Amino acid sequence: GAGLSTESGIPDYRGSKGSYHVGHKPIIHQMFMESEYQRKRYWGRSMVGWSKFDTAEPNKGHYALANMERMGILGVKMEDRPDFYGELERDEFLFSSGQRQLAIVTQNVDSLHQRAGSKEVLQIHGAGKVVRCMDCGYRMDRNEYHHILEATNRDWLEEHVPLLQNDSHQKEAETQMRPDGDAQLSQQADYHHVHLPCCPRCQVGFFKPDVVFFGDTVPKERVAVVQQAIEESDGILVVGSSLAVHSAYRHIRAASQRGIPVAILNVGETRAEAEGLEGMLKIEAPIGDTLDRCVEKILEMDDVGNVGSNLSR
Repeated sequence: GAGLSTESGIPDYRGSKGSYHVGHKPIIHQMFMESEYQRKRYWGRSMVGWSKFDTAEPNKGHYALANMERMGILGVKMEDRPDFYGELERDEFLFSSGQRQLAIVTQNVDSLHQRAGSKEVLQIHGAGKVVRCMDCGYRMDRNEYHHILEATNRDWLEEHVPLLQNDSHQKEAETQMRPDGDAQLSQQADYHHVHLPCCPRCQVGFFKPDVVFFGDTVPKERVAVVQQAIEESDGILVVGSSLAVHSAYRHIRAASQRGIPVAILNVGETRAEAEGLEGMLKIEAPIGDTLDRCVEKILEMDDVGNVGSNLSR
């Protein structure tokens, strides 16, 4: 969950210092899809916030989980199936070996797990580094789109970046970057004159980050993969998530109902505790340091001690 990435400087929503506590509200899927002004507002703020979001670095927690995957402690193998692929990926199943592996299921869209070296990762809410045309489905690297977006809106940026720099409250609060990859701008910001480039392929559609915004649903093929991985597992480790969002909590509840042990490392109460799920171990401690110490302890075990030279930091 988002609590893992806060140590990398990416804010969460529900943590003790999260965006909800300073009055931020997430972008809503329906509003983005139906309102051109809301799209201009999001992309205008994103031109300011994305760079910092995109350059965030993995922290000790990300590296520790990547190392656990290398050790073979994290991860399951399962039979690959056609229903694990969306419409745009169906052809990939034709080239499947028939087996699939999964080590990490993340709600985060920052791709820091992959940058830390994790291999078998499923981002159930998508990847923020990709944008997709809502008309033809064409995908583009987000940095490429931002290059076009910023070139198209040079005048707007020249007008609004000074407003941000002169807003002492913004600098004090250190809340410019938000979990959606955009930023909190001054109330004086005018988004009506933000120009949004259309899709270069169909020349009609508008772009949206290839992520699940609030109010949208996780694609059914991702749900199917996680459900199968839960059935194949002998334990679940929850890291940095309050489990408030149904898309994550449903799988922890399913594991509990199947008698699969669940360990939770999180600062603050989770939905699993509030609803009294059975078979849980809860540890409340700093995430990065705790996971890093776990790796050190694991390396002290004879059966994995020889993998130490291959681990990343």
